[in-house]
Amino acid sequence: MSYPHFKGDFGGYPTDTATKGSPFETPMELVLNELAWLLADPQYINLEVIMVGEFETVEDFRAEILINSSRFTSQVLNRILEEIDRVVDDYRRNVALIS
Repeated sequence: MSYPHFKGDFGGYPTDTATKGSPFETPMELVLNELAWLLADPQYINLEVIMVGEFETVEDFRAEILINSSRFTSQVLNRILEEIDRVVDDYRRNVALIS
């Protein structure tokens, strides 16, 4: 099954002025928005519970997912972590191109 992915301009998301110093720090809002499409699949319903939390960094969010890994099958957990990595990589690649 093919799912939509954000491609293109990240201009609507904060960069170095809203993060703690590094323009490569991916905004949590972007990560959460990009993961929202997974919630349409019932296998990912436990992700929604985690997503409503307050996280300062992507690493904090990833750590919370790993702490709650028992809520997910290994395939679902791997997919979530892969999607987070993809969003972070895409964002950093676009920031690097702009810089």
